Amino acid sequence: MATVMEEKVEEQRGRERLTDKRLEKLVAPPGGRLEIADALVRELRVRVGKSGKKSWSMLYRVAHADGSRGKMKRMNLGVYPTVSLSDARDRAREALEAADKGIDPAVVRAKEIDHRQTRTFEVVLERYVELHVKVSTRDGQRAKEREELARKEAEETGKKPRKVGLCPAERLLTDLVEPKWRGRLIESIRRTEVVELLDDIVMDKGTSIAREVRKHLVGLFSWALDRGLVDISPAAGIKRKDLRYEASKRCLSMDELRRVWDAAGELGYPFGDWVRLLILTGQRRSEIAQLERGWLGPDKDRLYVLPADKAKNGIAHAVPLSAPAWKIVEGLPRWNEGEFLLSGSGGRAAISGFSKAKTSLDKKIAKRAEREELPPMAPWRIHDLRHSVTTHMIGLGIREEHVERVLGHKIPGIAGVYNHHSYLPEKRAALEKWGKLWS
Repeated sequence: MATVMEEKVEEQRGRERLTDKRLEKLVAPPGGRLEIADALVRELRVRVGKSGKKSWSMLYRVAHADGSRGKMKRMNLGVYPTVSLSDARDRAREALEAADKGIDPAVVRAKEIDHRQTRTFEVVLERYVELHVKVSTRDGQRAKEREELARKEAEETGKKPRKVGLCPAERLLTDLVEPKWRGRLIESIRRTEVVELLDDIVMDKGTSIAREVRKHLVGLFSWALDRGLVDISPAAGIKRKDLRYEASKRCLSMDELRRVWDAAGELGYPFGDWVRLLILTGQRRSEIAQLERGWLGPDKDRLYVLPADKAKNGIAHAVPLSAPAWKIVEGLPRWNEGEFLLSGSGGRAAISGFSKAKTSLDKKIAKRAEREELPPMAPWRIHDLRHSVTTHMIGLGIREEHVERVLGHKIPGIAGVYNHHSYLPEKRAALEKWGKLWS
């Protein structure tokens, strides 16, 4: 950082036209320090300390309106060779030009430093995560809940807060992007650099990780654009065929769904119950994972209502529970410490770590297949359960319109605007018919 001191000009110990070769050979005299003025830019100085550190500075006086000059000041310009000879001369010339116009170059430099400190990539990333990701995204909100839980536990026990998992946006951008662009002004990052970064991630981590990084970079730069931190997003509109998201078209057969169901039974609480409820209801994985005691209606109604602020489409959604689904929900523990029914922390936080749970589930499926001499199960995703439930419910003769209502899809067109029928009886009938296959 630039520092300024009012001082008398020291007696010069030499003035010469500095070169890199000369700078490399400079050493301070025993017990003292050496200062040499540059012959090309006369106000520029290089100081060599006892440790051998070489620092750039300059002397200047600010011009006044009456033609007089202010007191002599010294401004630091950086350390050689981090700041090269050429750069030091350029900085000195710019500062002298400002001083001649009556502008204190130290004030200008302080503003530049403040600008840099508040608009570097890592600072903007931190603000983006705290002000947007943890406020407006479901993954971020869950991460914030875990942090709050860890903080409360630490207060109760007097220990340091335990480490909690970062949300995907923060983890990927912090691990894979920040090291590349640390210290860079956010507005200095160019589109070509974003493309090169994604190329490197594809080679090192694969296309799926690169796809997620691109998604989060688009979000980060769009947020920065809205706040005037950049004039254009370098991540917008990058067309990469290799990074296109391919929606899974995998539909598990009924036999495969049964294998998942059986393995989930072995997995037990909480993730086994979570998987079985996904099969029985066809709901989104995060919405079932966050199931709260307060969402449940009276026992006689056997349903829960997903609040609008938790729903992907922002619309409250009533989900009737078939007999086997209600049996699972009825058997879930009611924790004293919190509202979440599927929890590994006494109800204080919803379950997370879906990838690890899926890995454990796959291992149980594979072991059972080996025991029963069944063929290995083809790769599948948790989201495939929702697609598969949809397909098989329609296969049972349930009207597609009613299945769409079960899934909580937003109905397009005029019907979505004017049809305010709750479809609760139709949803219950559909889920009861589907549930009989799992009783």
